[in-house]
Amino acid sequence: MRTLVVLAFVVVMSGRADAYPQWQLSRDITCTGCHLSPDGGGLLNENGLVTAESAGMLGHDPAFMYGKLDTPAWLTLGGDLRGATGFIQTRDPDVAAYPMQGELAGAATFGAFSVHALVGGRRPSEGESPLHVVWSREHYLMWQQKPGENTGAYVRVGRLMPTFGLRLAEHVVYTQRYGGRQLYTEAYGLAASYVDPRFEVHATGFIHDPIATSIEHGDGAALYAETRIGERAAVGIEGKYTRSDEQTRTFGGVTGKLYIPGIELLLLGEAQLIRQHIDAGDWNTNQLAAFVMASRPLPRNFLLDVGIGHFTQDMRVKGLYRDALDVNLHYFLSSHAELLLTTRLEHLGGNGPTGGYALGQLHYRL
Repeated sequence: MRTLVVLAFVVVMSGRADAYPQWQLSRDITCTGCHLSPDGGGLLNENGLVTAESAGMLGHDPAFMYGKLDTPAWLTLGGDLRGATGFIQTRDPDVAAYPMQGELAGAATFGAFSVHALVGGRRPSEGESPLHVVWSREHYLMWQQKPGENTGAYVRVGRLMPTFGLRLAEHVVYTQRYGGRQLYTEAYGLAASYVDPRFEVHATGFIHDPIATSIEHGDGAALYAETRIGERAAVGIEGKYTRSDEQTRTFGGVTGKLYIPGIELLLLGEAQLIRQHIDAGDWNTNQLAAFVMASRPLPRNFLLDVGIGHFTQDMRVKGLYRDALDVNLHYFLSSHAELLLTTRLEHLGGNGPTGGYALGQLHYRL
């Protein structure tokens, strides 16, 4: 049961606002169609603001602070606030409420170059001073081959998340939590991307943050490449290598996306094989993480996601696995406010315990 408690703790104490891959293929063929970042997430461009406005029930101005704050054309501002409350079932049922996210984002653009920063709060790790409650998860300099457009080459240098996998907003999905894109694995790196309507490629070399406490303690590289099959499907391959003082981890996997326009259904899938080598005892383990999700918009500004996840912790040990059923119901009240009911039913091993949660979230985009 301890693992279920840890899972629930991670769910409600952590958060980040990434893109919804549910909009790719159904709204735009690339993530850069709506976002400034070449791999999606974070600040929205003009088309992204229009998409946010069309998704919401209320027709509020989608710009930062409803457009009430006059900013120069070279400056883009944004941010996210998120909190959760609900029911958690482990050994004993519990009800709790937690803050999840409070961050401000900004990008200053000068021709082909732009400076990006994301600043917010976090819980200080044990032994850290109260000053560590404020930090910057991302801050980098970006060069873009075609300023003002959403295709071409991008180069970023600074603290960023290496591009890998589906890049879901739901960080508790097994391919994210146990795979190559765990929450708070931002690192200092050099990232090169090329985005085209037909394909995209992202390569990142990185070193771990030697100052701030980070989940990523290793140095390495990540690669993600995706090719589109027409305008309604895409397949991708992914790889990541990270080496720390204690262990070496190697990730390899595939992704798939298929949009069925007649019924407005988007299918997403990802599978990863993970090789972990721990130096102490010269111990190796092979792991498997997989996730499939079906997503469909519903009437009155609702969006329903249903996903199934699997994680095998050690492929040599029978019964050492977990399965999860996730059901998320989004309600886009406006271009800034989202209500989310996120639920999970999780089972550990063959005769292991079963637990779950049902949490209500409020996400407000500044």
